[in-house]
Amino acid sequence: MTVPLISIIVPVYNVEKYIDKCISSILQQTYPRIELLLIDDGSPDKSGIICDMYAQKDNRVRVFHKPNAGVSAARNTGINNAKGEFITFVDSDDWLEPDCIRRSLNIINKNELDLLQFSSKRINDKGDILFLKTGETPILNASQYIEADQIYIAAGCSIYRTSIIRSTNLKFDENLKLGEDQLFIYRYISKCKSCMRIKDSLYNYRLNPESACTVNNPRECLKSMKTFQTFELRPSFERNIQRGILRYFLYPIIEQRFLPAKKVYQLTKDEYFNLLKPNRKFEYLFFNLYKANRFIGILYLYMLLPYVNKKLQ
Repeated sequence: MTVPLISIIVPVYNVEKYIDKCISSILQQTYPRIELLLIDDGSPDKSGIICDMYAQKDNRVRVFHKPNAGVSAARNTGINNAKGEFITFVDSDDWLEPDCIRRSLNIINKNELDLLQFSSKRINDKGDILFLKTGETPILNASQYIEADQIYIAAGCSIYRTSIIRSTNLKFDENLKLGEDQLFIYRYISKCKSCMRIKDSLYNYRLNPESACTVNNPRECLKSMKTFQTFELRPSFERNIQRGILRYFLYPIIEQRFLPAKKVYQLTKDEYFNLLKPNRKFEYLFFNLYKANRFIGILYLYMLLPYVNKKLQ
């Protein structure tokens, strides 16, 4: 039986302090057939040079240097150049457990899965485990998997079939700065016949204070929400997509709305009204929000009502 090749795609930007640990954890995997695609996204530091040094020493490593265009464009470059039967993504300041790939692919091959997701730890620079994110499901079809509400909404912690990505021309949305992972994963799952999540923690997220973060920018949250509104799904998916949107996009907007003004990205009243108002896809928006978190739901209503009143005047 042929051992399948897996392509591990790592977008690289300004991580010279962390990239060695990331690359080493991949090259030291116990699984025998890997290729590592390092996508240097115009790094201003020595990250690109470090990548080239690894490529010179190990023929499993390929490096692509490109002008800075963001993590989605870097991942898409990796997808376009991947040779493996399977694909996974690792952020350049994170690292894998030594048997991550072997254990994952053994489960995939044994059960003929289209998607396997595993759990993770969030670790600070001192090595302290701050958060252990676990979850577990049996083998489920796409609708059942979304309904189980155990999806790991990040590009990492997942093994994908390259054939599904290529046959559906699936890419990361390069126009989004927030939610691109979520959109990619939901679109991928919608094409799957069999999905599973295991409780094993095989991925380590570094809590890096230097990482660029747009979650505190309500305008980016709203932009992502608007993109999700145009994402056509089977009806059985929609309520679960709403729940994900509430969790990853709407909560940060509301939280920021009530922070001191200097910390808030100012949006006009019309922007709030036009992009937060319920529509066909979000007819249960307030009900779900209130049910999930009564306090946040009340804040949402409090925030929105002045703009509704303005429109009615």
